[in-house]
Amino acid sequence: MRTLLILGAVSVLACGCRALSSDFRISGTITMASSLQGRAPRTNSVLFIIAKNMGGIPVAVCRIVNPRFPLSFSLTPEDLLVPAAPPQAPLVLQVEMNTHGNVGAPARGDLEGTGPDPVEPVERGVHIVIDRQV
Repeated sequence: MRTLLILGAVSVLACGCRALSSDFRISGTITMASSLQGRAPRTNSVLFIIAKNMGGIPVAVCRIVNPRFPLSFSLTPEDLLVPAAPPQAPLVLQVEMNTHGNVGAPARGDLEGTGPDPVEPVERGVHIVIDRQV
């Protein structure tokens, strides 16, 4: 009987974690500044959308191959680095676009952008502009 109670408690906790992580969804659009449009790679490029907590630690990453702009995006629970610990506080969104496929290690020629304001973990209508070249 005690084993059944423990298994039931674990099941409830696991369901609670999934319910919390399903509350994570940030969506919006990414555009590129007109001054950089001619510099963007057309093939073999990777766009990373990174959500970081206010301490600068990544909590979610989405990878898109050969993006076309304007680009609609959605960060979902599948993009969380630790699905059992979804973020509850505001996040900073950053994008990196490159041809080497590495995230977090910008190289000369890579393109970047940052959301203008922190966003909530359930925010819609976010707009990020790629406006810098490394």
